[in-house]
Amino acid sequence: MNSLKLLKIWWRISVLAAETELLTNWSGVLFIIGKIIRFVFYFAFLFTVLSGINNLAGFSREQVILFFLVFNLIDIATQGLFRGVYHFRPSVVSGNFDLDLLKPWPSFFRPIFGWADVLDFITLFFLTGYFLYFIFIHHFAVSPLSLVIFILMIANSLILGLAFHLLVCSFGILTLEVDYLVWLYRDLTGMARFPTDIYPRAVQNILTFAIPVVIVFSVPTKVLLGMLSWPMIFFFFFIGFFSLVLSVFFWKYALKRYSSASS
Repeated sequence: MNSLKLLKIWWRISVLAAETELLTNWSGVLFIIGKIIRFVFYFAFLFTVLSGINNLAGFSREQVILFFLVFNLIDIATQGLFRGVYHFRPSVVSGNFDLDLLKPWPSFFRPIFGWADVLDFITLFFLTGYFLYFIFIHHFAVSPLSLVIFILMIANSLILGLAFHLLVCSFGILTLEVDYLVWLYRDLTGMARFPTDIYPRAVQNILTFAIPVVIVFSVPTKVLLGMLSWPMIFFFFFIGFFSLVLSVFFWKYALKRYSSASS
């Protein structure tokens, strides 16, 4: 099955998921309002924390806000794209995953992309607009090249997000447990709302190499600020590629040990 057909299927699944979320006229509106209120409260908290200091771990107030904006861009995008993971365990337990394996699409397509959240993309649209306004008003876009590398690093962050969620689904096949890993991921990613340089070096190393939260959320901002060398940039791209390959191999390993509901 080619990429265009997969894209059409993904879009159809996303529309059906949105219709489920919009069973009442006000449900979608209240969802978006809740997202906006949550974002505003985080912003208010951020300004309150920074109101009495000139910098945080060597970063100016505007740079800290930039880290916060980029974190939300990546977080909302990964949550919107890979929300199917939250529905994977019931699919395995009920036996519906058996039917997915019979369809002519990649075996991980439905577990990962089977419940995309279109409403998240609506909030992402407005957040992207404010982000572009913010970086240009504060002159963070130092060059067209830095913007291009920043976009590529955002793509690398999404690849790392895909790799992690595929790993979670693999563990879901082997152990029938998914939720605790997802919530562990959510708790750890919350540490990247601020520059991770505020943490001790040992914690930074864990968040960079053991659980690459830094690469997913902080590195794109540092690229935009011109704080990373070319060898480090290529290294982080390699980490993204290696993580995806590793997760695909582990997914295939898990499938070989999958016992269907009818077994």
